[in-house]
Amino acid sequence: MREPSREFATNQHTSVDGLFARDVGLSVAGRPLLVGASFAVAAGRKVALVGRNGSGKSTLLETVLRVAEEGRPPDHVELSGRIQLGPGTVVAAVRQDVQLSFAGSVDAYLDRCAGEVSRAWNEHERWSRLLARGRDDAETLAGYGGALEEMTRVEAWDYPARRQRMLDGLHLSPALGGREVATLSGGEATRVALAGVLLSPASLVLLDEPSNNLDLESIAFLADWIRRSTASLLLVSHDRELLDATVQEIIEIDESSGRLLSFGGDYTFYAARKREAFEAQLKAFQEQQDRRRRLESSAEGLARRADRFQNTSQNDFYRAKAARVSRAASAQRSRVRRQLSAAEEPAPPAQPRFEVQPPAITSGTVVRTQGLGFGYSGLPLLQDLDFSLRAGRRLAVVGPNGSGKSTLLRLLAGELEPAAGVVERASGLRVAYLPQLSLPDPAESALDFVLRRVDAPGEAVRAILGKVLFGDPARLRAADLSVGQLRRVECAALFASRPDLLLMDEPTNHIDLPTIDMLERALDDYRGAVIACSHDRRFLAHLKPDARLALEARGAAAYSSDL
Repeated sequence: MREPSREFATNQHTSVDGLFARDVGLSVAGRPLLVGASFAVAAGRKVALVGRNGSGKSTLLETVLRVAEEGRPPDHVELSGRIQLGPGTVVAAVRQDVQLSFAGSVDAYLDRCAGEVSRAWNEHERWSRLLARGRDDAETLAGYGGALEEMTRVEAWDYPARRQRMLDGLHLSPALGGREVATLSGGEATRVALAGVLLSPASLVLLDEPSNNLDLESIAFLADWIRRSTASLLLVSHDRELLDATVQEIIEIDESSGRLLSFGGDYTFYAARKREAFEAQLKAFQEQQDRRRRLESSAEGLARRADRFQNTSQNDFYRAKAARVSRAASAQRSRVRRQLSAAEEPAPPAQPRFEVQPPAITSGTVVRTQGLGFGYSGLPLLQDLDFSLRAGRRLAVVGPNGSGKSTLLRLLAGELEPAAGVVERASGLRVAYLPQLSLPDPAESALDFVLRRVDAPGEAVRAILGKVLFGDPARLRAADLSVGQLRRVECAALFASRPDLLLMDEPTNHIDLPTIDMLERALDDYRGAVIACSHDRRFLAHLKPDARLALEARGAAAYSSDL
């Protein structure tokens, strides 16, 4: 891990540890993301960055990391303003799309991340082995003594135990240590990268959606580490429970202005303040409108009285005076009406809307498994799995990584054939399956991407997409959409397909917090059956499952129902 450059676009240095940004502007391909944005992450401070998909959260984290490592922003980013790091600040990061370019084993990678701590431990081990072989010459004794001093200086005595705690907490098998980093799956690479950051001597940690490939136990472990750590944190996450458990401040990217809005407190506090701010704005608008309507009513009344007096009075002087009063009242009334028509009622932030279609099957059992079994390379993953789900009911599938949750959904969706047992589906059952990650055809449009999944006319699908995307869905290539935008498109297709059974694999991964809210609202309106795998505790609580299926290692399962 390299010592970071201290600043960008300035000759001044900060003497305080932490991250400090002033009047920062960020643009990508000519599109401004941030304008005159300032923020700070002081030493030991835990801060979350929130905003809609595409607002620039990941770009800002990547820019901070590049400035720290190389003294310049990424090539595709135009940066203005000032980003500074304190003289003792060392940065480590986990990106959302982890790509570990390391030639060597997982053990070697983790040792490199641990830096001088692992070097001190390995050096101590080397001299200890020499002593154990009977070498007690002056050079060996001096080397061993120096290694002891270095172990104490860098606090390396518990390094093996700390490392094992990280591996256990993130559910990384000891057998993984000898694997080449290049052979890791995406989920394994994310957890190894996270373990490396937690072992590192970093004083500023940047985490971009770290919970995407973690199970519930690993997320709890990460939250505990964040709370105990003295390092500063800048976190991007859709996991509201994780945000509530760890951060002291929420910084929101206001997409309309490119400014940053700061809220002291956790996510629940932030969400409450946002609601209160809008309600106060709406109340002020309504009071303003009431005052103007009273003024208009008063002006109309005065004009009517003046007109009556003008029409009935025989005195020219009073008739002329009444005419002047009538004209003034009419002018005031017109002015008030112009003000009323010009005033715009504040609207809630734009949110995608998912069109929820009713299911055709509303009673009976929609899916049942009997003796279901499946495995890979001869190793059992699911064994003798029996459960059933009735129309309109909801099942939450939980378990550690590798327990078979995604495989089960693929079996239920018909993408995989059971190795043992059967999956029975109701006659005519319409199943909508949301995989954990989709890879669209690079050439197809967003419209075609949905048309392959929804039995509906093109114009109807275009209208559906118009509510969750900006631009013409027939011209937008699916491959050009961000992961979050593609996820919104998939959710729109999911609910529009009139499913009797929804299969959802980590549905809150990659989408922003407002879209999660819309997803939960859509599920509130949906009357079909749902089977969902999720590590998002708040999403599972909102789902209100009627039953829970807990998958465990080597095919074990526990089914519990509230029915």
